[in-house]
Amino acid sequence: MPTNPSTPTDRSVPGDGIVLHARDWGGDGPPVVLLHGLASNCRIWDGVAPLVTGAGFRVLALDQRGHGESDQPSAGYGFEQVGRDLEAALDALGIARPLLAGHSWGGNVALQYAADRDAAAVAGLALIDGGFIEISAWPGMTREKALEQLAPPRFAVPLEDWLEQARRWMPPGVDTKNASLPEAREAWVRDFLRAGVEVDAGGVARARFHFDNHMRVVEALYDQRPSELYAKVTCPVLICPAGSDEFTAAKVPAVDLAVSRLPDARVTWFEDTMHDIPLQRPEALAAGLAGFAREVAARG
Repeated sequence: MPTNPSTPTDRSVPGDGIVLHARDWGGDGPPVVLLHGLASNCRIWDGVAPLVTGAGFRVLALDQRGHGESDQPSAGYGFEQVGRDLEAALDALGIARPLLAGHSWGGNVALQYAADRDAAAVAGLALIDGGFIEISAWPGMTREKALEQLAPPRFAVPLEDWLEQARRWMPPGVDTKNASLPEAREAWVRDFLRAGVEVDAGGVARARFHFDNHMRVVEALYDQRPSELYAKVTCPVLICPAGSDEFTAAKVPAVDLAVSRLPDARVTWFEDTMHDIPLQRPEALAAGLAGFAREVAARG
C-alpha cells in the first residue's frame, strides 16, 4: 500500500459548545474519520492515518471531548452529546458522508452516530474492537459491578516511566525485553502516551481524562444497547475484533450477533493482537481500512 510522508495539521474545531482538537492528515479522496477509545486520544492513529491517506483518502483523527487537546467540561459524555460534537466538527470541516472508524468506545460512538442519523450521514463504519460491546449483556453484570470493574486506575508516576510503556506495543513476535522499537514507531507511540496525561511541575504524570468524567462514559456504555441499534444502520460495516486478550471468548457471540443483525457486515479478526490494534498492528489495520474504504467508495 502506498504511503504518504506528509505531516498532519493540528487544528481546533467546534464541538457542541466546546472546542475540539483534530489532527488533519489531508488527502483528496473520500473522507475517513478516526475516533479513539476511552481515556485515549487521536495520536493512537498516528501509525495508521498516513498509510490510509497515502492510499488515496482524506483522513482526519479527532480528540473527543475531554481527551487529548480537546476541552474537558464536567458533563456531556453521553452518546447523544458526543455525537453532536462529532456532527459539529464534521460540518465545520466540510466533511460529508465519511467512513467512520472507531476504536473501542470510539466504535460505540460511531455506531450510535450512524444509528441516530439518516442513511446519507455515514458512508460506512469500521468498528475496531468496539461498537459490538454491550456491557449490560455480560453474564452477571450489573450497573454497580460495571462501575467497579471498569473504573480506571489512578496513577501518579514520573513522566519518563509513563512514556517507557511504549515497549508494550511492539509488533507481534518481537522480544520486548531485548529489542528496541524502531525509532519512528517509538516516537509516535510516546507522543500518544504523552497526549494522555497531565504533568505537574515536579514531572509527575496523571491521567488527563478526569476520573469522574471517565465514569460518566462507563455509565453511558452500560446504558447503551448496541444489539438494538444494528437494524438502524444501513451502511456497510467492517468489524475488527482483537483475538488475543482475556475477553476474546466473550467477543465471539457478540460479534456473531452483530453480523446477524447488521444489514451489511463483514468481520476481520486480528488473531495475534491485543485490544489496542492501532498501536500494535498499524500497518495491517491501515490496509484493512483502506480496502474497506475503497469498497465503500465504489458503491457511491
